[in-house]
Amino acid sequence: MKAYKVFWTRMAALDLEDIMDYISKDRVSSAVSVYNAVKSKCFLLKNNPERYRIVPELQALKVVNYREIVHSPYRIIYKLTDSEVYIMAVVDSRRDFETFIFNRLLKKEA
Repeated sequence: MKAYKVFWTRMAALDLEDIMDYISKDRVSSAVSVYNAVKSKCFLLKNNPERYRIVPELQALKVVNYREIVHSPYRIIYKLTDSEVYIMAVVDSRRDFETFIFNRLLKKEA
């Protein structure tokens, strides 16, 4: 089985930090739990990143190089290349996801 290298973009790391800051205002233990779960899921990408779905909103636009792990209510968006995985975003699924995708991901590809 091929091993991929997994990298976090600066923006994705900031997303996770913002989520942790928000959650920890109410309960630090919950923030730690979410952090550990997100990091664990991303760690699994090194062995089989194809196992997770293509982001449906992007697939509808024929953009198929972004995939996601859903850890409700969060969506971990990553870009897959031949040998690398780039964590691009960690997003609360209750946000306006289409606007987020356009502003964060699709503008860069245009």
